[in-house]
Amino acid sequence: MAVDPAHPSAAPLVGRITHPAAEGIVYGPGTTRAELGKLLDRCGVERAFVVTTPSVVRCGLADAVEAILGARFAGRYDGSREHTPEPVVLAGATAAAAGGADGLISLGGSSVVDLTKGIAMVLAEGDDLSRLRLEFHAGQPGRNRRPQLNAPKLPHLSLPTTLSGAEFTGAAGITDPVGGVKQLYRDPKLTPRWVVLDPELTRDTPAALWAATGMKALADTVEVLCSRRATPLSDAVAVAALAMLLEELGPATADPDNLGARGRCQFAVGMALPQLAMVGVGLVAGLRHQLGGGLGVGHGVASTIVLPHVLRWNAPAAGAALQRAARAAGVRGGGDAAVEALVVTIEQLTVTLGLPTRLRDVGIAEHDLAGVADHVLGDGALATNPRPVTEASEVLEVLHAAW
Repeated sequence: MAVDPAHPSAAPLVGRITHPAAEGIVYGPGTTRAELGKLLDRCGVERAFVVTTPSVVRCGLADAVEAILGARFAGRYDGSREHTPEPVVLAGATAAAAGGADGLISLGGSSVVDLTKGIAMVLAEGDDLSRLRLEFHAGQPGRNRRPQLNAPKLPHLSLPTTLSGAEFTGAAGITDPVGGVKQLYRDPKLTPRWVVLDPELTRDTPAALWAATGMKALADTVEVLCSRRATPLSDAVAVAALAMLLEELGPATADPDNLGARGRCQFAVGMALPQLAMVGVGLVAGLRHQLGGGLGVGHGVASTIVLPHVLRWNAPAAGAALQRAARAAGVRGGGDAAVEALVVTIEQLTVTLGLPTRLRDVGIAEHDLAGVADHVLGDGALATNPRPVTEASEVLEVLHAAW
């Protein structure tokens, strides 16, 4: 359905809204202690297997959660690694099976959440990941493939410690360590059944990680607004979430004990990410997937660096959406000037948070960019980018601007 971007209401609304296969969210300080056992009862879980990362173990948080589980604790896998390499997923699935798990708990950030989804997928569908992954080819829809993952999945309860938002979708990114490519997998049944947004769990999250994942969530809200499949519902929620993140991310980063600001950041992510699952994202997501899978850049950092450049590149096709985002950021006026003011606001927030602004500052060499661009063309996130991306040269234009 072609719509004039300056007049998005000119055409009738036609489409479908699918809701994530989740039961709900509980939120607020102390909800882990108060609610986790009740949620496990609700899901019928008697043997809960905890998936986490070494940093969470070191700060004592994993032990605290295991104490809450008591007799239900079925074991722990703490081998999560950034960008979720395939061998880690297979090792985690083996450990969960050995523990007799009938439910999974993820405790950590996006890599832990994706690892837990991957474990659930392998336990249900088998360990041939090449058979289960999505295939996307920019500009060649006839070659796209989305396998149907029909087997039931173990219930997954997520206890996030960052603002990545992976806990609100049924998609997982798993890195092929041989090709250096992050492959995508999708099944609504991989969506965590319950998410516990407890800001007390975030006190030991490093400030830089908190800030970077918050900027990744901010990028997601803008990409939801700009998506080709955006709806009045997704627009309204994304605008509100964007405004909340712009207001609260700075205070929440500066003081980990500001549980009010931290909780509102979490809530903003819980608003926006289910909409992402329905309407999709765009080039920022595709770039962060491949900068991460191929070159090891954290998703939050990658999103932060490329976001301004993607917005400028997308502006000719997403002017109306970006002007709505600008109003949420407190920008007055309209047109191209408002869009540029939005981008400048985001750039200034990045500096305030102390995050990097150039790819060269995080170890990316200029000769790395061509390979990233080629991999991005195979990333399904491009399917809903407002400006069509069909050539590697278009991706390279953005990458060189960000370098």
